[in-house]
Amino acid sequence: MKITIKDIADRAGVSKATVSRVLNNSKPVSEDVRNKVLKVIEKTNFKPNAVARSLSLKKSHLIGIILPDLSNPVFSRIISGIENYIRDKDYSLLITATDFNADMKIQHIRILKDKGVDGLILVTDHGNDEFHEELLNFKKPVVMIGSDSAIETIPVVKIDNYRAASEATQYLLDLGHQRIAMIRGPLTDPHSGMERYEGFKNTMESKGLFNPDLIVEGWYSFDDGYKGMTSLLKQKNAPSAVFCACDLLAIGAMKCALEQGYRVPEEIAFIGFDDVEMSRMYNPSLSTIRQPFEEKGKLAVRQLIEMLERPAGEVNPELMKSHTLTHRLIVRQSTEKSHGR
Repeated sequence: MKITIKDIADRAGVSKATVSRVLNNSKPVSEDVRNKVLKVIEKTNFKPNAVARSLSLKKSHLIGIILPDLSNPVFSRIISGIENYIRDKDYSLLITATDFNADMKIQHIRILKDKGVDGLILVTDHGNDEFHEELLNFKKPVVMIGSDSAIETIPVVKIDNYRAASEATQYLLDLGHQRIAMIRGPLTDPHSGMERYEGFKNTMESKGLFNPDLIVEGWYSFDDGYKGMTSLLKQKNAPSAVFCACDLLAIGAMKCALEQGYRVPEEIAFIGFDDVEMSRMYNPSLSTIRQPFEEKGKLAVRQLIEMLERPAGEVNPELMKSHTLTHRLIVRQSTEKSHGR
């Protein structure tokens, strides 16, 4: 037998309106009455109809998530962190992917707005003026993952890409490498692309070792890493080490070098960025910068839910704070035996 709000009201000896107030926490109810209703709800294992509850609260309890790419393991780990946090919360996810297309982001923001999502988690702020205007028109809480936001009212969860790239480069320099190449991401991507490149470039320039001929660009994929390494190996002198803007680029580049007869890390060392699962499983295993992806997802959705559930009209500066999480250098076989040249 399905339990209704009327059944709860009858058993608790109160009106249906009082039960609704307790469920929605919408108007003051005495503590005695609240406890009486809650005991009946617990005893009957009553679960209010989600659609009806959404209508009464004018909330959908849906969170929209816009990702650049569903196939990339980086983003699946962020989703894992989000899902683990909301598992016992009264929220569901609507997930879309844009294939790194700014116009598609605009379209997806509009779609999610039409679906009535309560808030939005956006992974990376790579877009144009029209995109930023669309975000402003969204009029609901937004949290960004992975990059700074051009909009001051949007809090961010990220790592320091510049510092992480600089540390990876300095590690290769400390091993004795001087001819170090980079397979970077597109510079139109301000964080995974530009910031990681600037961290590498400035660290190399500080030692007088930066060589623009040792820079190639790819789009965060295995195939682009392979193509980039093919280009680097056509030069008269091969690099002794390669820093890649992500692990998929690094694994593609390393496979290319191995197939052309180079020993890793004795002749060419490789270091990636992200620490995806494949990094430790590939042979040789890949040294990399580890990002706390699950923690990023968990922190972002927790902050968004806190923003959604704050009392109407309340301004809480703590909820608008951005967070920079800690990265970590992971040393594996692709560099650990290297002595440079």
